[in-house]
Amino acid sequence: MLRTQGNAFVHIGSNFSKASRKLQDDLEGLGSPWENCDFGDIFETIYTPIRDGMFESMESLSERLEGIGDKLQNMAGSYTASDEQGIHTLSAVGRPAI
Repeated sequence: MLRTQGNAFVHIGSNFSKASRKLQDDLEGLGSPWENCDFGDIFETIYTPIRDGMFESMESLSERLEGIGDKLQNMAGSYTASDEQGIHTLSAVGRPAI
């Protein structure tokens, strides 16, 4: 279950990153359609730092989601190894000494 959910988080993070990059590319393709408006300079002054901060946050979120997925997968591996070690230990209990 942990391994499956970890894999899901990795995919969610990857898909989110792709969507964020597409949004950035699309917005760059539009340019600054407001530049010839009366409010163009004011809008640019407000919009650009907010946009750039949002893109940084989106990239950070995608990396963190993928990181959560990696950690869940590592936990699954650790639990599996612990379970296997416990089973081997338990199977040796109660055997007659040779």
